[in-house]
Amino acid sequence: MARSPRNLGAVLATGLVLAGTLGACGQAPAAAKRQGAATPKAHLTKVDHRSPPSRRELARLDAARLLVAVRLPPRSRQLAHEPSGDQGLLRSPAQSVGDANLVDLHRFFVARSSPSTVYAYLQSHLPLGARRDGEGTSSVRGVVDEWFVSDSWPAVKTILDSRSLNISIVALPGNRSGIRVDAQVTWLPAKPAGDRIPPGAKVVTAVLSHGLNPGERGHKPVTTTDPAKIAALRAFINQLGVVPPGTFGCPADFGQFLTITFRKSAQDPPLAVVTADVSGCELVQVERSGHVAKPSLWGIGLVPFVERQLGFR
Repeated sequence: MARSPRNLGAVLATGLVLAGTLGACGQAPAAAKRQGAATPKAHLTKVDHRSPPSRRELARLDAARLLVAVRLPPRSRQLAHEPSGDQGLLRSPAQSVGDANLVDLHRFFVARSSPSTVYAYLQSHLPLGARRDGEGTSSVRGVVDEWFVSDSWPAVKTILDSRSLNISIVALPGNRSGIRVDAQVTWLPAKPAGDRIPPGAKVVTAVLSHGLNPGERGHKPVTTTDPAKIAALRAFINQLGVVPPGTFGCPADFGQFLTITFRKSAQDPPLAVVTADVSGCELVQVERSGHVAKPSLWGIGLVPFVERQLGFR
């Protein structure tokens, strides 16, 4: 694999529950302890539970726990700084998330074995609860000079977006390996009040526009006054998370929209108007009193949910 670019592009109860959830990922597997595998001495951020922890604090706490979860070969030794003899390859992470809301904590290690041996060990020792996202090598003039492994954990919905360990391995003199482990966690901004559908709606109307693709047919407006369906639609939209900052790719957008209008009665002005992209990144915008809330919401799953609730398509 060619060298990857190094930059790829509320309440107190919530913080306490999240801290408890994240705690599990910081426990080193028992097998690794028995083998004598190295465990980083991660600095755990102290969170004052007398007030809600910030999202950045939660991301930093999570990153510190992910560092502890890494599984390295037996007798790997942690260093306080970049190992000498690495040709500067470990000076920065192998790759990074293109998100301004990023916490990156890293540690350096030295292993008494060749990079290919360390690489093979990492391939067969996945951290607890993680999945393998990628692995490979980079070369200069046909000679491999760096090995990469990337693991990730599930997102914490509406709070932590991406959670990963990125590990780089390079050769050091004396048939040793230098290792850099980066725990990278991104957090989502809190949802503003304007991105929520207020209570009180008694009438909801949804209409699906025609798209640019001939196969994207529209649908005439469908109205419901069923309290259960209205509550379900409001709850689904209110649990959507915000779109993270940064740059990302989306599938093709064929210009089709689903518009959902919430009213107290058929004659009243809208309490809220929700516009969802049917294709592309399926972004959702909420408009209240003529003001469109920012940031937008991730609307994955909203369109089929509305279609099932209202019985069209």
